[in-house]
Amino acid sequence: MSNPDNHTEEAGPPTAGRLLIPAGLKPSAVRASRIDAPIRRLSGATMGTGWSLSYAAPDSVQNSAVVGALEDAFANVIQQMSNWEPASDLSRFNRTQGWHDLKPDFYKVLTRAIEIAKLTDGAYDPTLGAAVDKLGFGPSSLSAHPDESRHPGSHAQLWRQIELDPTNQRAFQPGGAAVDLSSIAKGYAVDLCAQALRDLTIPSFLMEIGGEFVGQGVKPDGHPWWVLLELSDIAPAPSEPPHTDIALVNLALATSGDFIRRRDGVSHLLDGRTGEPVTNGLSGVVVMHAHCIDADGWATALFALGERDGLAMADAQDLAAIFSTRTPEGAHSSLSASAQKMLG
Repeated sequence: MSNPDNHTEEAGPPTAGRLLIPAGLKPSAVRASRIDAPIRRLSGATMGTGWSLSYAAPDSVQNSAVVGALEDAFANVIQQMSNWEPASDLSRFNRTQGWHDLKPDFYKVLTRAIEIAKLTDGAYDPTLGAAVDKLGFGPSSLSAHPDESRHPGSHAQLWRQIELDPTNQRAFQPGGAAVDLSSIAKGYAVDLCAQALRDLTIPSFLMEIGGEFVGQGVKPDGHPWWVLLELSDIAPAPSEPPHTDIALVNLALATSGDFIRRRDGVSHLLDGRTGEPVTNGLSGVVVMHAHCIDADGWATALFALGERDGLAMADAQDLAAIFSTRTPEGAHSSLSASAQKMLG
């Protein structure tokens, strides 16, 4: 179930390596999710990437109903938050200055993105759409915004000018703020899919969209849904474990890395403080969280902050995060305090 967009995949029973297990996991909760049924696997394409699902459910649950529920979730996110769809709510928001009434999902994701931007003082920036587009990683329509100059030091951080009205679920587009939610909307889509599966009374599943995962319950054999993590394009340093296996039991996971997508040697990940590609020595960051929207947004934010500031931010926000840094000896990893508590 590996995906070409990432180096994270569903794994079998872990072998020699580092194990991370959710802290405070209650055996009673695990036993309640176990079901005597075969594992079913489904996969497809959405949002320019692949999706996959492994799940166990009663015979009354039909694959067709599962696929239909997932496709509804995909369509909801695409219709509201896709930069590649000219008729999406986000595309309309980017085109027109003024106040916009937003649907609940769009408002929730935009609000969370701006919250993370504030917490990181702009290292994470949801208004980098034009800069991303000019590097060749986004739809060309965004390049029409004149406010996003590609000269170093000129990035405007227009997210600071977006106003939010929580009472009426409205947002103010100041004009020229090219909002791009691709660093967080995919994680939210995973959350929507997980809720759709729970609504179908599926007790045990591992859902993935383009390298963002959520796992619930355990497999029929009682083992967790294990995910094998790779966060670098170089071999581990001699002092490092050969790989990391993470037990996704009622937990989500998202990755961010510059080894995943590059064009002409340039990373698709930008530092919102400068508008320039990140060059801080990190190769990848993974964040584990109860909600994939948070894991997704924070993985990008921590990558932009770099290892030192990212670890400090992860500890301040009580985030379970792993940082992989390129060194002359090989890839070296650092764990936040919350991630260290997960070591099995």
